[in-house]
Amino acid sequence: MGSMKSTPNQHDPDWPHYPETVLEFATSPAVEIDLRETPSDDKIAALQSAGLDQPFAVMTAFDPRGENLSPAENEKRKQELDRRLRSSGYRFAQVDACSPDRSHCECSVAVVMPQEKALDLAREMEQVAIFWFDGKHFWILGALIETDPLMLPLSS
Repeated sequence: MGSMKSTPNQHDPDWPHYPETVLEFATSPAVEIDLRETPSDDKIAALQSAGLDQPFAVMTAFDPRGENLSPAENEKRKQELDRRLRSSGYRFAQVDACSPDRSHCECSVAVVMPQEKALDLAREMEQVAIFWFDGKHFWILGALIETDPLMLPLSS
């Protein structure tokens, strides 16, 4: 018998919506990736030409442990994450991670760093999960929670 794992939904009620996220990269030119679809070669090429030419994580500092914070508290956490990434020398780009109807967006970053370091940083920022791009597909990887990696889009 394995150890019991709590489900991601118990940690973050928004968990079922993660696979529906639309990523808006504040790159030049801007790139939009809907995680409900496999990214096209053109979109992957646009990310690569914007400096995201290696596997990268998309993570936020907002709403630790899935708990909603005030805009001011979230902004303070975002500034801290940006500062830490800059001081560590990681390349990163600003990303808005939004619901399909754009009623909810979280300021995030796409950062080129080893997967294990990205997960460690996400845990330090008390994040339930990160998105991971392996060069072809996006994944949802649990940070504070133990869950199997989830390849996106879900139909793939």
